[in-house]
Amino acid sequence: MSTLVVVSCKKELTKVIEKYDDGTIEGYYYIDKDSLWQGERIVYHKSGRIMSKTSYKNHVKNDSVYFYEDSENDNLYMIKYWNDDGSIYYKDFYENGKVRQKGLYSQKNERIKIWKNYTKEGTLDFVKEYKIIRGESYTNQLWLMLPGGDTIREGTSMKYKVQPRKVKLGDSIRFFFQSDVPAFKFKEKQGDFLVVLPKDYTKENFDAEFYNQESTTQNGIPTQRILSLKYNTKYPVEKTKIDTADHKKTVVFYLKPKRIGKDTIRGYFNEIAAITPGKHNLKEFFDKTKNDTIVSDTRTIYFDIPIEVIPR
Repeated sequence: MSTLVVVSCKKELTKVIEKYDDGTIEGYYYIDKDSLWQGERIVYHKSGRIMSKTSYKNHVKNDSVYFYEDSENDNLYMIKYWNDDGSIYYKDFYENGKVRQKGLYSQKNERIKIWKNYTKEGTLDFVKEYKIIRGESYTNQLWLMLPGGDTIREGTSMKYKVQPRKVKLGDSIRFFFQSDVPAFKFKEKQGDFLVVLPKDYTKENFDAEFYNQESTTQNGIPTQRILSLKYNTKYPVEKTKIDTADHKKTVVFYLKPKRIGKDTIRGYFNEIAAITPGKHNLKEFFDKTKNDTIVSDTRTIYFDIPIEVIPR
């Protein structure tokens, strides 16, 4: 690639033209007297059609990058925007111009947070929530939508409420988790639900990617398993508030934070289904006299819940 520099006195910027090896223009951008990129940046396909365009301010992108197909229609097929935290907002399109999918990539090009996927007609098809768990992008929740785009047909997800998120030191926070769309739907494989938390998050919490999850043994931390209202007898009043049919898929508990400031409660919501006929899903109910073992399927949904504790 070679470059040809053209000076524009009108804008007091220098236009830098880039060329492919065959002499056709590859693109151009502008620099100021300090060689910082300023303003419009265009890149071309070898055909001469626009490949991408964006703009810069002081050598930093200050707009989305728009990518175009090398076709007669110059269809826009992708948009990327670099956020201040290094994450990338991404959107791409079908040939008819409708959005195909949109969501966020991490600095390492991993999918994170909520991604929405659409049909060619423009209706919401499915939604995925991604988390980085032990160094990999993990599908944390999934919602598959009916053709209308507003009703869930299947997937794997939970719903939860945390009240209050801002609390005075010494007061308790109520945590409510419930399976929204279970992973194991068939009667013979219906699972039990529980929440796993650090035994004392103020002493040692799960890290952001759950590397220190107890099951990793080497760097694991002590945890506590909070069973659903079907088995948990600690909160009898809570049971009266919730339909009996929902006790199995509902986990309720209270935490009393021990330190002042902004904090994060990390844990995971497990759905566990036994594969072995006649065996219980949960290890709490194994027959220890028979040295019982169990083969089970587990679906895990991770959560990070911000809270704030203020002085009394």
